[in-house]
Amino acid sequence: MTLPDETPIEPQPSAEPEIQDKLRELTAQSWNLELIVSGAAMFATLSLPDLLESALTYYRYNLMTDADLIHEMMPAEMFGIMKGACYVLFGAFLANFVMRAFWIGLVGLLAVYPDGIRYDRIYKLSRYAQQRLAGEMGTLSDYIIRLDKRCNVVFALAFSLVFFLFGITGFYAIFVLVEASLQLLVPDHLYETVRTVVGWSLATLVSVFIIVYTILNLPRFRNDDRFAPIVFRMSEGFSIVFLGLYRPAQYISLTFTSQIPQNILQKRYVWIIGLGLLIEIVFMTGQLVQVRNATDVFDSRSFMSTRDPNRLVDANAFDNLRTADQLIDQARIQSDVIREPYIRLFVSYPKLLDSELTKRFKEPQWPASLSKKEKREKRAAWYLKSLESYFGVYVNDSLYRAPGFLFTQRADNGQRGLTTVLMTSGLKAGRNLLRITVPDSVNKSQPYYQIPFWYIPEN
Repeated sequence: MTLPDETPIEPQPSAEPEIQDKLRELTAQSWNLELIVSGAAMFATLSLPDLLESALTYYRYNLMTDADLIHEMMPAEMFGIMKGACYVLFGAFLANFVMRAFWIGLVGLLAVYPDGIRYDRIYKLSRYAQQRLAGEMGTLSDYIIRLDKRCNVVFALAFSLVFFLFGITGFYAIFVLVEASLQLLVPDHLYETVRTVVGWSLATLVSVFIIVYTILNLPRFRNDDRFAPIVFRMSEGFSIVFLGLYRPAQYISLTFTSQIPQNILQKRYVWIIGLGLLIEIVFMTGQLVQVRNATDVFDSRSFMSTRDPNRLVDANAFDNLRTADQLIDQARIQSDVIREPYIRLFVSYPKLLDSELTKRFKEPQWPASLSKKEKREKRAAWYLKSLESYFGVYVNDSLYRAPGFLFTQRADNGQRGLTTVLMTSGLKAGRNLLRITVPDSVNKSQPYYQIPFWYIPEN
């Protein structure tokens, strides 16, 4: 049995009259708060992208345990979408600020000239032009009211788009959390199998859910008493991916849906979703290009490339060229021009190395008779020995068989890693190359990072 279309839906009881009056009063006076909020929010939203960039950098160095699609690409996409949402809000706040300031100017103008525009007194226009303008533009007071309504709607439209972007972010976050949980709970020898099974199961479940919901949401099913509760519960299931913002998003979307005619609403939703997807693609692509160090993809210089590490000087590899708070990608030395008789080398230790080192090196069973202090000392010495056998340090063709690494935590940015000092005796003046290698699956050395530098000894 289906519900007849003409069956009225009783609305929820309205608030008490005094609350309604207070709400109308707040609405009428909200413009001054909008200006304050817009000004403060523009400053705040411009600061958020830098904070998100710092958060992504912290994740890559201290939390990321694998360099696969889910661990590296999806978090980059998430942060890219969130940066896009920040700029959407900034654009909305800026538009509201300008529109509301213009509205204030018009209100003041109407206070000076209460009659508004008197088209019959515009002597430079013909009678026909006066009539056309009067019909098309209307009165100044009507335009002020329309502009006020548009100012009030700007925030709602912007937040609708932001909630849509956060929904995509939440969808990615679910996959990242599932992957991280599997990595913690599943043994290493079963990880790949379980990961594949769970991944395909989740993809199948999501696909089936979307297909079933799309079919049941057709008018013949959603208006049927047997299927209506199922459709409603399935629609509530989307709240999982909205990061706690599903209910606020509903207040906005349902208000638009119930107040705007369907044909106009569909056109507006197409524009909003299209704009959201465009913003996602732009910022997600930019974030991925940055993560993949492919910033010269869109560069127009025909005879220059920044994608060949053998012929690239990376400013991040030199203390004198990078900012103090900038994290070191893989390794660094003190300067691009070395004048001292030594090279001060720092090799970063990102969390990503843990999985590779754990597979390659198995910690010895320490005697139970050792004290905790002795175990800590022996374990630290074994760690350093393992790392020295893992990293190969070369200057030109000379291998430092015992570079003498020590653990350190940098004072400028708190980054953890290995440090040592390499003597430059016998080093040729001019350009040289410091190379760091790591073993592959068959213990053959492969490039890990390299730093070209110039050695000009002091006279």
